[in-house]
Amino acid sequence: MDLFAHSNTGSPSGGLFPPWEAHPATVHFPIAFLVGAVALDLYAWWRGRADLARVATGLMAAGVLTGVVAAATGAVAFFTVPAHTREAHRLMYWHLGLMAGVLTLFTGVVVARRRDETPAVWVRVAGLFGVAVLLVGAYLGGSLVYRGGAGVDPAILAPEVRHGH
Repeated sequence: MDLFAHSNTGSPSGGLFPPWEAHPATVHFPIAFLVGAVALDLYAWWRGRADLARVATGLMAAGVLTGVVAAATGAVAFFTVPAHTREAHRLMYWHLGLMAGVLTLFTGVVVARRRDETPAVWVRVAGLFGVAVLLVGAYLGGSLVYRGGAGVDPAILAPEVRHGH
């Protein structure tokens, strides 16, 4: 049995779940790791705890690794997701660009943090900026589903969404 299977209509056909459903199942991990890492790092900075800053670096590395998995499943979703609005399709490019930028930024932050016992201020500010962009990109991703119908079973969508794009 194929894990990922769909027909030409975008409907599941024998697989356990449609291929585009892997993306929403994986995105929570990098969001949680990266937001939690930056929050822990701010606490470590405030309390002067280098040990907690090292843990925050490890959490950021876990966020980047799980972000690569989320990006791979996002690429699959981009090419296989069924009916959605034209606006949702336009937002997909913004979502993709913001999240690719966040993944690149946090990769650089992790590399910069691995060298120093105590991260530089600019590295911590970059992490804060990265979380802000991450949250905007995550909001857009949710909007794609909840407002644009991306990944929703086409049979339950309104005709203008089902046939819109």
